[in-house]
Amino acid sequence: MIALLKLYPAAFRREFGDEIAEAYREATRDAGRAARVREALDVTGHALRMRLGLGSARRPGQLLAALAPFAAVAVGASAVWWAGLMLPAAGAPSLPEELAVSYALLAATNFVMVLGAAIALSGRWTAGTWTVLTGFTATAVVDLFRWGGGLEATIFLRTPLLLVVLLALLCPADLRPQPRVRTATGLGAVVLWTTLLTGALTVWPLPDEAAGLRFAVPAAAGFALAGRQAFARLRTAPAVLLAALPFAVLCMAIWSVEVFTGPALLGLLLAAAAVSIRRRRSGRYPATEA
Repeated sequence: MIALLKLYPAAFRREFGDEIAEAYREATRDAGRAARVREALDVTGHALRMRLGLGSARRPGQLLAALAPFAAVAVGASAVWWAGLMLPAAGAPSLPEELAVSYALLAATNFVMVLGAAIALSGRWTAGTWTVLTGFTATAVVDLFRWGGGLEATIFLRTPLLLVVLLALLCPADLRPQPRVRTATGLGAVVLWTTLLTGALTVWPLPDEAAGLRFAVPAAAGFALAGRQAFARLRTAPAVLLAALPFAVLCMAIWSVEVFTGPALLGLLLAAAAVSIRRRRSGRYPATEA
């Protein structure tokens, strides 16, 4: 616990260190290993947010909470798209064995990110976002070896994805989306459904003109899993534009293959958020609308 407390800023640690340590001991008393790991990850995330000034009482933290579900959706959809590229490439007969292994591993690490995004959006935010980060880290390691130790190429390729992953990971704990799936059976169904959908989109060959479905379909499924509560937090036009930013960043490679997928998806996101803002304002100011 001492190591975890050292992650906090010194002033915050002096004022609240004993309280945090006591809360951690209470939460992990007679708890299993999984519960201890989960609590340690929660403390680590909280410490990082405190160092970055992203607490739930501050405006940046509240904005981060509004954007986090959309970051998770963007990461999951992007990972499905990349898995759909890597898996068929790994089976190409003309590909050298070393590259075939790298592509197969990249398909697997992207699938880990897909599962993490689905788990987070279903309500297990800590487990899901740390799974996404694990998948990202594994992807970066495979890239590093694939480029023959080319650290610069790996940083250039993966930094945008890392920023979007951190956007989801650093969401303040008390502002995280409410669980959409509350039982272990429901979570298992989400994982199974995600696996089947990802498998269908990566294994089943798609014509070139429909390649964008590998991003659009999982993105639409992610929006459905996030639910209305995600859109309800986008209270201003700038927040809507910022929510669209992860899709714009992670869609860049996809737009080069399928020109219309990215703009169409961003248009749907912006339209849904605009409708949500309009409905909320009309409910808050009925006289104005009249």
